[in-house]
Amino acid sequence: MKLNLRMTGKAIGSSAKAKVAKMVSEQLIKYVTNIRKVKVHIDDVPTKLHGTLTQCSIEVLLPGLPSILVKAKGKSLAQAISRAVSNSETVLTQKLC
Repeated sequence: MKLNLRMTGKAIGSSAKAKVAKMVSEQLIKYVTNIRKVKVHIDDVPTKLHGTLTQCSIEVLLPGLPSILVKAKGKSLAQAISRAVSNSETVLTQKLC
């Protein structure tokens, strides 16, 4: 399983990349044989009510099936990533089982 991480607006350090990679790989380890590539894209999204939120988009590329795209927002980077990963795990469970 390959992991592609992009973040716009800010520079991301190697420790943050390692944390994101660990978070994603731990959650999706059940489906590692069915996943070709995981693309993680992180953006800051301005909102009227909460100021600036972090949005995490996860695209899971599956061999022989359409890819899965999940987006989630959170107040912090970790919250947005954990929400997106748990949502993508739910979608993978529905699609593969």
